[in-house]
Amino acid sequence: MKKRTNKLAAMGMAAVMAAALLAGCGGKTKATPENLLRDMTEKAGKVESAVMNLKLNITLSSGTEELATELNMDLETTADPEVSHGKGEASFDIAGSSMSTEMETYTVKEDDRYMTYTLLNGEWAKEETSGMEALGDIGGMTGGMRDYADKFELGTELTEINGEDCFELTGELDGDIFSQMIQSDMMDSFSGYGLDEETVSDMVFPCTIDIYKETILPARILFDLTDTFAPAMEDAGVTASDCYMEITFMEYDSVDEIVVPDEALEAEEGSGLLDDFSDDGDSVKPAEPAEQSADLGSDWESYTVQINDTVVTLPCTLADLEAAGVTLDREYTPEDYVVNAGEYELAWFMDANGNEIMVDMVNNTDGPLELKDCFVGGISVDSYDLEDSGLTVIFPGGIQIGTAQEDVLAAYGEPDNTFEDEEYGNSYYWYAEDSFENSCTIETEAGTGLVDSMSIERYE
Repeated sequence: MKKRTNKLAAMGMAAVMAAALLAGCGGKTKATPENLLRDMTEKAGKVESAVMNLKLNITLSSGTEELATELNMDLETTADPEVSHGKGEASFDIAGSSMSTEMETYTVKEDDRYMTYTLLNGEWAKEETSGMEALGDIGGMTGGMRDYADKFELGTELTEINGEDCFELTGELDGDIFSQMIQSDMMDSFSGYGLDEETVSDMVFPCTIDIYKETILPARILFDLTDTFAPAMEDAGVTASDCYMEITFMEYDSVDEIVVPDEALEAEEGSGLLDDFSDDGDSVKPAEPAEQSADLGSDWESYTVQINDTVVTLPCTLADLEAAGVTLDREYTPEDYVVNAGEYELAWFMDANGNEIMVDMVNNTDGPLELKDCFVGGISVDSYDLEDSGLTVIFPGGIQIGTAQEDVLAAYGEPDNTFEDEEYGNSYYWYAEDSFENSCTIETEAGTGLVDSMSIERYE
């Protein structure tokens, strides 16, 4: 269960670590986008502390599967000394199963470094972070907004935020402003969809800025991420919906001293909670020779998969997989779970060592079926799934985790579609002529060019 939530959890963890704290500036002039944003910038350097609330929501879906992450965190920060503190809750809804966790984080400048301490599940972790991205440069984050005044319109009516009247500006900001507000770790969680930092910087995001009428300080900044992220993720077969980041500013210059607890300071450096989610580009090892069954096909369109010493051919049954030495995780996905007509449900099959494969349980009938009666239409595995070793998974042509990408291309031929990225690795797609739903996907790691993820589907 832990491994299969790693990537999504990373999204929530990194968002906490990246709680960028914005501030504003002001003066008494005629309210126009130009004057309001200019005055915000001027006042930013005078703000000594801020209290705010951060909300982040990311909802992604692929087929019938939905992944949702929500973060709700209260934050406080001081400019001198440079310290921030956040406390809140992150929740995840994965394939209909929900989980939530409370978390707390401190970021403080220590000599010339910025260290972040994070409490999760009763355990403190410590790691170095990239400066003011983690603390939130009071004023620094809003400083660039004045350059986009011509992209905003001032609402004709005042709005109310935190019980106070506010001016409201609506418009667009370039992605470089958004990317300044989050750490690179959060961007890494989107890398599989082609949303690296450089890509995001080139995007344009709808943005709403509410400004307190009395103080000309920010009241709320809302980024609508949905319409911008959706087209980029569509190529990966993922639909983005209800994606936003909202920061509400509750108080200014009211924070007393922020003290990092002793138990946090005593955490071992380098024990960051995101270590499990990071990709250093050199984590996959070359595949060791494995005894290949004579029943395994040579071409991906044979739809054969070797699991341990047994070869199954897609589509197959739940019983076929369990005969190969992996067992349905019935606690996560009960075998009597009902799959609607024409849909599929993701399930995980595990071995005794905790290794697992992800499986598409497909219902192609005209009525509902229990999961145990659906057929296995897809098998997926990545390097995380096999990190405990002991489980053999080989695709047609002898392709497995750790195979060199040149060997993949030699075995499967020219891909029908390719996504290449020097920083995050390459993805290769093959589709059957008779059906787009019959396919094979191989992903390789940046730096090594070794296979770190692979999937094969046969629905028809």
